[in-house]
Amino acid sequence: MTRARLRETRFRRFGTLIYVAVLGTIFPGAVAADKTEPSEWTIEQARLCWKPMTRAVQHVGVPGYQFQTGVTWDGALVFGPLEFYNFKAIRDEMAPLGKHLMHVSFGFGDAMRLLDRQGTLHPKIRRSIEQGRLPIPHVETRDGDLSWRETVFAHLLDRPMKPWPEPKPGDVLVTHAVFRVRNTGLTRRIGHLWMHFGDTKKIFFGYKCRQVPELAESIAFRFESPYGRLDDGIRFALPTPRKGVLNVHPEVKKVDGVNGPAKNVVEWAVPLAPGEEAELRLLIPFGVVDEKTAERIVAVDSQKTFDEVRRYWDDLQRDAAGQIRTPDPFINDYLAALPGQIAQQVAYREHTTQVWMYKTSPNLYEKYWPVNGSKSLPVFDMRGMGWLNRRLVQSIIDMRTDDVGGLNRANMGGGKVLEGEGYAKAPGFLGIYRGWTANPLLLSHGLNLCALVAHHRITRDDEWLRSGDPSPLEVMIEAFDWIAKQRRRTMREVDGRRVSHWGLLPAASAHDWLAGNTIFNDAYCVVAQAEVVRLLREIGHPRAEEMAREMNDYRRCLHDRYVEARDRARPLPLEDGTTIPYVPRVIQELDWAKPDWTYTGYSAVRAGAWGAFDPRDELVNQALAFLEAGLPRGEGYYYAGAAKSDNSDRNLVDVSDPAAPRHYLWRHYVEYETMWPVGAPLFLARDDLPRFFEWFAHNFAFTIHQDFRVGVESLDGVPACSPGDTERWLAVRNMFVREDGGYDGSAQSLWLLQAIPREWLKPGDRASARRIFTYFGGQVDVALRVADDGRSVTVNAVIGKMAVRPKEIRVRLRSGDGSPLASATVNGVAAPILPGDTIVLPSNTQDRLQIVAWFR
Repeated sequence: MTRARLRETRFRRFGTLIYVAVLGTIFPGAVAADKTEPSEWTIEQARLCWKPMTRAVQHVGVPGYQFQTGVTWDGALVFGPLEFYNFKAIRDEMAPLGKHLMHVSFGFGDAMRLLDRQGTLHPKIRRSIEQGRLPIPHVETRDGDLSWRETVFAHLLDRPMKPWPEPKPGDVLVTHAVFRVRNTGLTRRIGHLWMHFGDTKKIFFGYKCRQVPELAESIAFRFESPYGRLDDGIRFALPTPRKGVLNVHPEVKKVDGVNGPAKNVVEWAVPLAPGEEAELRLLIPFGVVDEKTAERIVAVDSQKTFDEVRRYWDDLQRDAAGQIRTPDPFINDYLAALPGQIAQQVAYREHTTQVWMYKTSPNLYEKYWPVNGSKSLPVFDMRGMGWLNRRLVQSIIDMRTDDVGGLNRANMGGGKVLEGEGYAKAPGFLGIYRGWTANPLLLSHGLNLCALVAHHRITRDDEWLRSGDPSPLEVMIEAFDWIAKQRRRTMREVDGRRVSHWGLLPAASAHDWLAGNTIFNDAYCVVAQAEVVRLLREIGHPRAEEMAREMNDYRRCLHDRYVEARDRARPLPLEDGTTIPYVPRVIQELDWAKPDWTYTGYSAVRAGAWGAFDPRDELVNQALAFLEAGLPRGEGYYYAGAAKSDNSDRNLVDVSDPAAPRHYLWRHYVEYETMWPVGAPLFLARDDLPRFFEWFAHNFAFTIHQDFRVGVESLDGVPACSPGDTERWLAVRNMFVREDGGYDGSAQSLWLLQAIPREWLKPGDRASARRIFTYFGGQVDVALRVADDGRSVTVNAVIGKMAVRPKEIRVRLRSGDGSPLASATVNGVAAPILPGDTIVLPSNTQDRLQIVAWFR
């Protein structure tokens, strides 16, 4: 057995120990697992390995309107953005809203009780979204025989949902929280709903979501039915219910579930006979409004509006391109929920820069991370929401500049100037959104450039590509040339020797506190240049080959510099006394113990995932081996406080144990910051199915709030943080339909059914991916059906009018039980069987194919 294979086996055994140990610790009393790791992980098996996240947050809003209402795990309502970062742009946007910040908490019972403020998955609270896939949350709370159901949705006042109400000045977002209570018992009961309207100082949507055990200070309102009035206007409305009474309590001295009293509480007391139901409407505009506006709000028919909002979101997901169906209902719902979840996070900043953005820290501080937003933009096109993406990509064009701001400074562009060459003033930088930028990044420049290229490659809209002043094509070329110009600055010598970062970009900010000549800054700029080259070749641009030479020189420089850095770096010691190479994250940082955050230690893994390096390159192999080998006891990065955490960080105790011989930067390929998963693109590009299915099963089992169908930034952290949900949708799309290769800007191939899990291939199973937009232009439909005996699979595929011919079209034909592929026909003609249960299809730009596969 080779040393590499021995190390892989050791890591696999470590994964098995995690699996078995977690069953006995997180889920005591669970059925004992086999002593071997599954041959192919399933989501059901993976769920047994994790203690689920508990602090789900769902947002409600309208596409384009820049603010959304947060609905927490216990049904509380949050009107932000929460005030953790005081900066001018958001202040200017918030100014017209008045004193709008508010955190509304709800209690139940004869005596006021907040059942699960801390977020513990209390069994008497259940969460869901409408139809399992629409962004309309429901929170059900059980109070003895009383069943309470809170439904929350939002719309723009006096504006229909269809056609889409593009934002305009003066829009008022209205949030409806409709409470229905039913007496399920056999005796008469009085239901009590307690409402506390506090400020936002006791709620956090930061790196971890939490509500402080104490209630916030009440906002200074007086209740004059039906309005909650502030000095400068009306903050909320409680229309008189048909049944029951509204009472105001200046103070409730004892509140179960929190520390201290609650002041200025509104109570709804409603008598209910057995089987009787009643309803209360709480209507909250996003901002303080005048009395005439409040009267219009109260006059809104909530049931009619709910039906309209539900129909809008239902039509959006039903009509969307990129429809994927699997045998797993949860996966289907999660994928179908994506259009609504991401569309309502698109914001138009009307008072400052008139810029569109896909928000990256919703309802929190709302500074913009273009690197995160831009990574999601191709999915808007792939899901048929080009009407939103056209606005988003136009803002990339509008924000281009020759001012790099604090790009060459530490600490998110606000610290000391970095050593090095600095940046020349040149047009074409895409990494800053003026007053909105959280951190000026080269990654933002590269990924914004990728988003522009992707929009054309997917839509093949030549008129868009060449229209405007400047046109998108001119902006792409300018942004490419900006990279070329800046990296010339590092082509210098000191004392007759080339600098260690020769031919790369100058030192720059990389994440919150990391800065320097980092591999991921350069890698994403290489990828962006390769995408531009591919587009220019496809349209026959005269500069295509000149720019291809520039890009490939940059790509070689990146590779050569990190080979040199690896050779200088301290090797990683293993338990058996041997060592393996360490590929640094920064050219000048040569010690593997230095990385002080998880994803920054991935180094060449990210470069391989996107193709800045070949995914099977030696540097990628070595970086992956480093991550799987783990770090020696007492050295390198540990998750601080995981064992004492009150949130889902506790899942990381076994991979970050100071007493263990080794510790690790991920667990079953689940990363601490779950919204930037590297495993899916890396393992698919390497065609490494065992690792991919481990990544897939564990990410979908754990990193998504199962009830609200929404992902997070970190475990139990910022909700709906891009690009996480789009990355997961893209992973499943790529399992069915994926572009492959062409890392140097050359032609790509097309993979069909590359990675369909065996758990979706049981006898009689069906799966499909329809109206899948591709980077070749055109769409692909592919559907499979497993025979009732499981011995064969029939695949029907339609290749629809591609603008560019794929270099190759390959399909993988897997069985549900692991039996190898024995034979296959394409439209009735026998096809040669290739390694990995694959066959090659005719490489046509348009075709209709029926494939039948038989297994041994």
